[in-house]
Amino acid sequence: MITSREINRPEVVKDLSHLFQKYEEALVANDVAALQGFFWDSPRAIRFGVTEELYGADAITRFRQGRVINFSERRSVRQEVVTFGSDLGITTLEFTLNVAGQSRAGRQTQVWARVEEQGWRIVSAHISSKRHNGADIGSYRESMSQLLGLPIASEHAAEVDSALRVMSAMAAPLMELALPDDIEPAPRFRP
Repeated sequence: MITSREINRPEVVKDLSHLFQKYEEALVANDVAALQGFFWDSPRAIRFGVTEELYGADAITRFRQGRVINFSERRSVRQEVVTFGSDLGITTLEFTLNVAGQSRAGRQTQVWARVEEQGWRIVSAHISSKRHNGADIGSYRESMSQLLGLPIASEHAAEVDSALRVMSAMAAPLMELALPDDIEPAPRFRP
């Protein structure tokens, strides 16, 4: 049983916070070797991303090596660290980044453990996109109505909100599709 005095011992929080910062620096630099060095070298290591489920250090390495990313505009919104004893900790991060000129929000959780002969390693990670909830739809409708100069009668607001939710759900997989920064748009067809 972990006692309250074992939770967030200052020296352990300091160590894990430092490692987490180094991980973020490697991520922004796309330093594949450094990134892989943070993960547990084990077939039991797990990383769930926005579009992938990776089981084992080898799968995580292959994913990293085949990935083209640009996280230079990734910004931390909120970071939390909680440790339990001297050998287990969890880091969470809310972040924003720009993808194809659009700001996106995401969340990341990492479970870190001090592993024999490896030191602190990420044993499990989960990254997800932050989606708008239903409360945001009404605000979005109102903002767009004003921006476009297109009034929406209050008796139609619920129907418009419903349609916006459906469109948002349909667009979500497309919005999560990772495209390389150097992709060229298709030429415009003119008959």
